[in-house]
Amino acid sequence: MISRLNPFRVGGKKTADAPYEYIMTWITLILCSGFFFSLNHIVRKRILENADVTDMMILTGSFGFFCLIPFAGEVDFGISSATIILILINAVFAFTGSYLLNIAYKHCEISTVSPLLNFNPLLVILLSHLQLGEVLNGRQCAGVLLILLGGYIVTLKEIKNFFNPFTALPAKYFLIVLATLVLWSFCPVINRVVLFETDVMTHLFFFAMFIFIIQLVLIIALNRYNRVVSLAKKQWLLIAIAGGFWIISDFLHLKALAVPAAVVSLAIPAKRLSNLLTVVLGGAVFKEKSLVVKSTACIFMIAGLFIIGIN
Repeated sequence: MISRLNPFRVGGKKTADAPYEYIMTWITLILCSGFFFSLNHIVRKRILENADVTDMMILTGSFGFFCLIPFAGEVDFGISSATIILILINAVFAFTGSYLLNIAYKHCEISTVSPLLNFNPLLVILLSHLQLGEVLNGRQCAGVLLILLGGYIVTLKEIKNFFNPFTALPAKYFLIVLATLVLWSFCPVINRVVLFETDVMTHLFFFAMFIFIIQLVLIIALNRYNRVVSLAKKQWLLIAIAGGFWIISDFLHLKALAVPAAVVSLAIPAKRLSNLLTVVLGGAVFKEKSLVVKSTACIFMIAGLFIIGIN
């Protein structure tokens, strides 16, 4: 299945030769996806101030799936079993990664955790090369180095601690974020393969449905019904907003990857431009410290992502 996919070609032409509007379409879509991705994480951080990670994820995920039910008529329920299995694997990876990340958000500053997600494109680039045959040029590799530099700086409370990069996060939460990055790195590649076989709405519907099923299992297995209902009554508005932002972000993300000219190893780095909003706005909302250092690190990251995603 993967060997049939060539993201560098549009109608027999290489991506570089594709019409300008095709290229701008997927870039615009992925940047908009990143915007709602950032807002989603900020709202979730607010919910987690007075809620458990599991309860919050159950409610936001369930609301997101309910938002898609009115569009069931546009879903192709005749897709192959192989495609369904890929979507299920993707849902498990995405949910587990999100669960681990929300644990880090609950116990750490959002402006420290979120920029570390910039390392995710490096793993995506590697997997995209191995599975999709995508190759970056020298200029884009320079962008990778800037991302690494920004990721190094963002873990510091002060610039003078430049050689102590891992002191900002306790080892436990650093490993949790790392596990998230590994799990999430598989998702864009799987998304690209699935979209070669089916449409965006079908993919998103089955993906959200599997997430919903996972959450139902958690409610029953952990006997969390009363806690979930209690949280829903207290923070229904924020839960609805977070669930809506999640669906919008994922829909735009899949629409971007569905554009023939899109390249996975460039799309994911471009999406991480949203981290500047997460760090600055999220840090201001939650009154976190060392925002100057963290914002400076994000500037390095943005410069690297610009080189990778635009050039």
